[in-house]
Amino acid sequence: MAKPALISSALALAVALLILASGTAPAAPLTGVQQRYLSLAQTGVARAEHRWSDPRRGWYDARLGDRDRYPLATIWDIVPLFESVDAVAIAEPTPVNRRAVAHFAAGAERYLNRGLRPVPGFSPYPNDRGANTQTWFDDNGWWGLAFVNAYRATGNRRWLSDAERALGYIAAAGWDRQTGGIWWNTSHPYKAGEAIAAGTLLATLLYQQTHAGGYEKTARMFLGWANTSGFSASNGLYAGSSLNPTPIDYIEGPLIYAQAVLCQLTGDRGDCERSSQLTATALDRFGYLLDFSPQYDAIYLQWMLALYSLDHDPTLYALAADNARDAQTRALNGAGLYLFSWNGEILPAQDAVPGEIQTQAATTSLFAWLAVYPPPS
Repeated sequence: MAKPALISSALALAVALLILASGTAPAAPLTGVQQRYLSLAQTGVARAEHRWSDPRRGWYDARLGDRDRYPLATIWDIVPLFESVDAVAIAEPTPVNRRAVAHFAAGAERYLNRGLRPVPGFSPYPNDRGANTQTWFDDNGWWGLAFVNAYRATGNRRWLSDAERALGYIAAAGWDRQTGGIWWNTSHPYKAGEAIAAGTLLATLLYQQTHAGGYEKTARMFLGWANTSGFSASNGLYAGSSLNPTPIDYIEGPLIYAQAVLCQLTGDRGDCERSSQLTATALDRFGYLLDFSPQYDAIYLQWMLALYSLDHDPTLYALAADNARDAQTRALNGAGLYLFSWNGEILPAQDAVPGEIQTQAATTSLFAWLAVYPPPS
């Protein structure tokens, strides 16, 4: 019979090997609350697949009954569904859920445009190949973050490589080497808060996953601009763009979380203090029940929930859970799709064209991320 110490050592080795193989620690059993959110998320994903999938083109349409010449979803249209599929598998890493992530991530690679210069990046529409295709740098950031979460869900480094491609393109083509900041798109109309937020968090999470110093350096470079030229001192938060100082919630959330993660990884107290102050300011400015639009508010709540997993502040969990409660009860239309705002109103056309997959998927993603994190005890 093996001695207890030897059994413990063998068990510890087995657990370590499992973590190395999967890229994640074994999941703890879900609470009843998490199970309920997981069920809502799975239903939301299934309905998105049923109503928006385009069998002839092998992907998803942007809108219900879309008859455009190019009907498929852009990166911005579909990224919340990518995040939903990732989060379901992170919450419940069954073989079926992990295969769903792999299938979706392989489809997401169709957006890679190897013709872009100076390095390949992700263009907004699948199978774009032109060097002159107008491309958005925040798209590359959001897409890269979804690939990082695909890696978290599966442990497959292929998806981490895709995230690295996205960051490489942002840094090479989007970063202004003269005065700093990341352009909105390849036409360079202005420096975009969305692009600096998504790019900074992407570099931070790649540093977290790989411990490669180059990613920390990139995150610090982006943050250096965000905390100076990209900051609206009068509002105490990050500016929406170089043309408009108004803060927007889905810009603030990723930048707040990025600095909390850097604090955890490097012990830099300045990161901790900025993250804490920005959190308080954001909660005060944006309030409790959000009504911007689901595709924006869901990103904000995704990363405030991630922050909750670090600092265990129950206020952050309650913020997400109470918005999810309203979404569940008010955002459904008569066909069982989440196409209304979270307060039950019809969304303005400038925020959401009727019947968009993005609206369904954004609300679904909120449920999915609430399934990942246990509620406060």
